[in-house]
Amino acid sequence: MKSTTFLAICSLLISIFSFGQTSTEQFETESNASTSFTDNGVIFNIISHTSVFDIQGNFPGTGWNGTANDNRYIDNSNDSQFPPSFSIKTTSNLFKVNRFWMYLSALNLDLNVAGTLTVTGKLSGVTKFTQTKTTGFATSLGTTNGFTLIDLTNLNGQNYSNIVIDELQITANGAFRYVGLDAFTWVKDSNLVLGTSEAKSTKKDLTVYPNPTSGPISITTEKASEAKIYSLDGKMLKAVPTQKGNNEINISELPKGVYIIKTATESTKVIKN
Repeated sequence: MKSTTFLAICSLLISIFSFGQTSTEQFETESNASTSFTDNGVIFNIISHTSVFDIQGNFPGTGWNGTANDNRYIDNSNDSQFPPSFSIKTTSNLFKVNRFWMYLSALNLDLNVAGTLTVTGKLSGVTKFTQTKTTGFATSLGTTNGFTLIDLTNLNGQNYSNIVIDELQITANGAFRYVGLDAFTWVKDSNLVLGTSEAKSTKKDLTVYPNPTSGPISITTEKASEAKIYSLDGKMLKAVPTQKGNNEINISELPKGVYIIKTATESTKVIKN
């Protein structure tokens, strides 16, 4: 009986942590022209790749919160650089994306133009998914104030909402020059199931144990190499030579968080607690 109760409690906790915390950023409390925003305790940076993107707060009633008009959103303020492209990126927490709304038009805000939208998810600079939407864009203000729903649970028939990333990149092509994003719905990754899911997907020539760890790590590799420890923003923090077989390293000096361990052929995430 005790064993059954214990297993039930464990299953419940795993379920809670696996689902994480879903939140929708509507940008209403953010400052006009800001290049970052905070939602559910996580700071996101708005990184402009082509054209200049930031929080737009000068035109009330021109955004879309998913059910009604709102006042603030991310856009490129009719900057003519092409193709418009920006990222939403954080180094403080990993996340998953459910959906968001996009206004895609010509510079004069005409929605009845042809274009495409490429959505890319990255983790530590590595592309985890990319898809280009070519049809189904709003061509008039209609009931969504001109915004098109981009749903990652079914984008081109694929579900990308369960993929852990630290950067979402948006790129518009064709006749799309003005780009606006609102109602960004995402899931805060708990970091507690990350080690388990990674262990299932990691190839056998690199294993890390324990994960999470308080510092000591046992790394097993199939060939001599070098284990490099990176922060999530891509900074190399430590490099340790490794031999074929079992190797012991220690990251006790590093702060609590998620790190990337890379060898010559493989990489995996490790949680320091």
